[in-house]
Amino acid sequence: MKNREKEDLKTTDSRRAIEIRPSMQKALDDQRRLSASFNSPYVFVNTQGRPILQDKLRELWARAMKKSGLKYRRMYECRHTFASWALGVGELPEWVAQTLGHVDTSMIYKTYGRYIRNLIRADGRAFENLYAKRAAGSEEIVTKK
Repeated sequence: MKNREKEDLKTTDSRRAIEIRPSMQKALDDQRRLSASFNSPYVFVNTQGRPILQDKLRELWARAMKKSGLKYRRMYECRHTFASWALGVGELPEWVAQTLGHVDTSMIYKTYGRYIRNLIRADGRAFENLYAKRAAGSEEIVTKK
């Protein structure tokens, strides 16, 4: 239903645990502190402390995209950005597929194959490094151990 919290998932396999990298944990902790006065179980809330409605979030997203000067893209498309960046800095396709909730890597290879690099690493450190450096305002991005 529109503007309601999802209570069930498309399939039982849709329920999964994903790794929260340190920089993302920090961003979530910072946001939790900002919304702490509402005593809500949600991290992102509106000015009344209730969950942000999907339509309102879409409106805020569109406004932010316009203000940024970037060409509009749906929020969902950020998944593609994540996948191509992660693969581009050398994350394993298996890790990216798991994080995105895919049952195997076939979709990853088909959709993002051109971004896969031949690096031998099995964790999220390269993406963490990319995100942390960009979040800190550094232009230098290091992709090796």
